[in-house]
Amino acid sequence: MTRRNLIELTGSALICNRKENTMKEIKTILLMLAVTLFVSTGCTMKTKQFAKQDTHRIKLFMELPTEYNTPDGAALDNEGNIILSIPNFNNDALLKDGKISTPSPPVMAKINQSNDISTWFKFKKEDMHHETGRIGPMDAAFGPDGNLYVADMQIFWNGDHKSRLLRINIENGKPVDMDVVVEGFIVANGVVWKGNTLFVSETILQHMPKAKEGEPKPKLLSGVYGFKLDEMQAGTIQLIPYDQNNQDPRLVVKFESSGRVGFGADGVTIDGEGNLYTSIIEDGVIYKTTLDERNKSVQTVLFAQDGNMDSADGIVWNEADNKIYVADFLGNGVHSVDMNGKVQTLHKNGDTNGANGLLDEPCEVIVRGKELIIVNMDMPFENSHLVNTEIDRPYTLSVIQLSQ
Repeated sequence: MTRRNLIELTGSALICNRKENTMKEIKTILLMLAVTLFVSTGCTMKTKQFAKQDTHRIKLFMELPTEYNTPDGAALDNEGNIILSIPNFNNDALLKDGKISTPSPPVMAKINQSNDISTWFKFKKEDMHHETGRIGPMDAAFGPDGNLYVADMQIFWNGDHKSRLLRINIENGKPVDMDVVVEGFIVANGVVWKGNTLFVSETILQHMPKAKEGEPKPKLLSGVYGFKLDEMQAGTIQLIPYDQNNQDPRLVVKFESSGRVGFGADGVTIDGEGNLYTSIIEDGVIYKTTLDERNKSVQTVLFAQDGNMDSADGIVWNEADNKIYVADFLGNGVHSVDMNGKVQTLHKNGDTNGANGLLDEPCEVIVRGKELIIVNMDMPFENSHLVNTEIDRPYTLSVIQLSQ
């Protein structure tokens, strides 16, 4: 029986029997009606609260220290420690809103096997970009040389090809200093190794002119570059700005997307057969690129697309179950994709502050054992496609237990 039916029925009873009803009886009926409405409303609210999709129970993995206000990329070392990028892009907004009095420095943090977190590497003044005075560590991956390679996103301060690829040099298991190995990206973002080649996504390959009033947005170009270990060891590489008639030979694959958000190629991962996968954040799709023995593109096809996957940010292939896991940045979701391209939504929720492990603008996923650990970036911006609306504490990582 619906609440409306109940109200009508009870009201009719009161009217039809008003002559016979004593005041005490009327009060009793009204009380019963109020209680029933309260229970009914409570059940409806509960249904709405748990209307989120949750095929795999999500939990809080960790609350980050308050000085880690914007986490992003994550890399797993040989000992099972997670190295977490902390660009702290939210500093400016938090300062403006008076929520902090001094900016928190960008760092690389370490989460050990006991889930204790500490600062692993502090960027020095000389590590900052010489023009912007800033550094924005994003996705990271350990190379075959044992060093950590990190994308440095500079677009929030200067979009004129200032983003870089960094190398944090490690000696005796500890980070000692940093080098710039590639310059000239607009938006350096995702990184993944295949053998001695490091693939790096370029989220904006070329700035497109703004659409004239009444015209649709132009398509966005993005891509993935491939860099050999030996050439990065030889010195800093300077990328050639993208030109259709004069492309940098390291550009492995390029993509065209809708332009609805302004960010294209994002996450990159390699499967067990050596295929490259690239997520397109604004369109919520994943492409598969077959590579030859020189790690050059042979064929690129659309691999995964689903109406429930609003966006595709960080991705990771998991050997244990042969699936790709996807952070849905715009939709506050996390998905799995099998090798046939079938998408399964593991969890999706509305706008939250991340308490109790709920997703709060997830940007990265990493698998450690049977744990799918999700990084919540919590960095809202004005866009109708983004669920998250506010920077709010706590700053968190979430976790889903995998069954494999």
